[in-house]
Amino acid sequence: MLRSSLRRAATVAAAVLLSFPLAAGTASAAADTTPPTTPLIGYAQGFQCLMVIIGSNRSTDNVTPQPNLRYQAFADGVSIGFLADQGHISGAWGVLHVLKPGANTITVRAIDAAGNRSAASIGVVVNGFYTPGCTPGHL
Repeated sequence: MLRSSLRRAATVAAAVLLSFPLAAGTASAAADTTPPTTPLIGYAQGFQCLMVIIGSNRSTDNVTPQPNLRYQAFADGVSIGFLADQGHISGAWGVLHVLKPGANTITVRAIDAAGNRSAASIGVVVNGFYTPGCTPGHL
């Protein structure tokens, strides 16, 4: 009888102790209000059919692991899509489309799992080229 009471007490104590790190991790993720670091555009070039190729370094965050950050690209302040981070040394990159021919200022923002957005990267001006006969948006 004494042995089963000790075993039960040890099991309850272990369950209580093991629940503390899990609860702390959940609370810190829910309370995450710190945005990721600001990304830096390493490459941006406009091509035909209003296509643009954008490459950015990876940001860091205090809670979200680096592979789980997302990168949103903007042309003149309007979202044009997300860059893909495939874990390559080159960072996050994407083939997207600007909304108008001519000069477009491209910026990128990192987003963590809690939805916090970094400051916008320094803008890079690229030219969107419209080629007669092309259909913007096709790849």
